[in-house]
Amino acid sequence: MFLYIAFALLLLNGGFMILKMVAPYSEMMNSFKTVNGFWKVQIACLALVLLFVFLHFSGENQAKWHTSPDFVSEGDLFLGDESGSVKYNSFIYEKENYNTTLTLPYEAIDADKVRLVFSHKGKAKREPLALAKPEKEQSIELWFPESGQWRVDIEVNGSVYSSIVLPVKENN
Repeated sequence: MFLYIAFALLLLNGGFMILKMVAPYSEMMNSFKTVNGFWKVQIACLALVLLFVFLHFSGENQAKWHTSPDFVSEGDLFLGDESGSVKYNSFIYEKENYNTTLTLPYEAIDADKVRLVFSHKGKAKREPLALAKPEKEQSIELWFPESGQWRVDIEVNGSVYSSIVLPVKENN
């Protein structure tokens, strides 16, 4: 949404610049009290364009770290969506094994190379987990070295097809 607003402001800014070149003494241009008033408005519009572009991209970055949506299927709670999900019937704790079921996207079935790439909202990472014989639903064991938000990217033949963001709790 912010990008649309920025684009509209940029078009408005461009329109006024064209009007200044084509008809500098028109009624529209005379509405600015001084020449400096016109340039101040142009600079303010450009500053707003930059602000809205920044807000768009910073919000997009934060959206990557929201916990994945949950859904219930056959009495089990899952985090993710149809392109990749993890069975989530109990909390995941740091430094503890978590046995679960991973649902892979259709592109991953019988693919040559399927990996799970783990990244932490901070800077922590862990080694990717390669899946030898990918099936639609696969039992896996997850382990996370730190608490916080962890993103599991499902990578098929080098391309990320799905991401699942999991909350990992601290051990007491």
